Amino acid sequence: MKKAYNETWVDNIDNQDIIREWYDEKVLSKEQYVEAQKLFPVEFYQPNIFIEFGLFIFTNLAISATFGFLAVTLLSSLIETSIGLGVVSVIYGVSLVFLLEYFIRTRKLYRSGTDNAFLYVAIGSFLTAVFAFTDFKLSLYSYYFVSLLIFIPFLLRYGDPFVGIAIFVVWICFWFTLTIEWPIGKLIVPFVIMGASVISYVFANWWKKKDNSCYYTDAQICIETGSLITFYLGGNYMVVREGNALLNGLTDSSQISFASLFYLFTVIIPFVYLFFGLKNQDRKMVMVGLAAFGFSIFTYRYYFSVMPLEWALTLGGAALVGFSVWGIWFLRTPKWGLTYQQTQTSKYRDFEAFLVSQALPHQGGQGGKMKFGGGDFGGGGSGDKY
Repeated sequence: MKKAYNETWVDNIDNQDIIREWYDEKVLSKEQYVEAQKLFPVEFYQPNIFIEFGLFIFTNLAISATFGFLAVTLLSSLIETSIGLGVVSVIYGVSLVFLLEYFIRTRKLYRSGTDNAFLYVAIGSFLTAVFAFTDFKLSLYSYYFVSLLIFIPFLLRYGDPFVGIAIFVVWICFWFTLTIEWPIGKLIVPFVIMGASVISYVFANWWKKKDNSCYYTDAQICIETGSLITFYLGGNYMVVREGNALLNGLTDSSQISFASLFYLFTVIIPFVYLFFGLKNQDRKMVMVGLAAFGFSIFTYRYYFSVMPLEWALTLGGAALVGFSVWGIWFLRTPKWGLTYQQTQTSKYRDFEAFLVSQALPHQGGQGGKMKFGGGDFGGGGSGDKY
């Protein structure tokens, strides 16, 4: 599907971030920094976060006021029926998509708040149309499936990360509601959720390799992170046990089938995340692994309390602070490809980013400092000389 935003400009946003950080790290001189920015122009309108939030609220208010005025004056009799409400919602959604495309094309908006508001309300309008036409008579998993069919085209066209999050949540809910429809479903639903999470993670990685632009990067990261979270929660003993009690209408939870297996998942999955996150230098996997490790400790303490809560929180917090301080000290110099200092190696999505210096003027009179731009590989020292 053709993308709504200028893909080159989207990639250049990432390239400019790299160039700016190179400048902050004194890799580029001021002159080189200015010239590098010119090589990767971005003509989107991108306000700061406060203006963006204000535009988002203002646009939503304007859309709501317009729809409310039309509903009260011209469409009051039409929206009293389900079919009428569905027709109005479709017309409203199409109009919002048209306005969204118009503003992107003429005002060069990119996640500026205004285009986000048009996008989300348009999706909501189409979902409302589905609910109205079916009069809420379909099964819950059917609505989740239809919602996926609505969300996916919007994600492919606009690459919005919140739409990516919505797709992932709906995907998991679809498999959950479909599974519990069957008599055996309540027993196997944790394994189904874990399986759906694995599929999502593998798909997101395949998608990144297939499309190496930055257009969908944020959405892909959201799907990957969500997959890691739901895979762990699907195997967490506490979630499974308490969820089983909730599904069966029990006041107090009781021991579950395959309890030893879920004990094992609760203990092992965080360490697997941490191991592979550090090995592959995957920050999101490390962060999820740390959070999962903490939740595993909470799970153990919930059923097997060995000390008062105050003591547990104090000792646990002290241990985490101590471990963090030791980690910062230990990784102040790179070890095993890991360092406490932030690096941008993972952000080199486009080979152009490596070659920026080749097109930049070199600065003379820098004494003994290494001149950026020399060497066999863009000055990176990866060749036999620099």
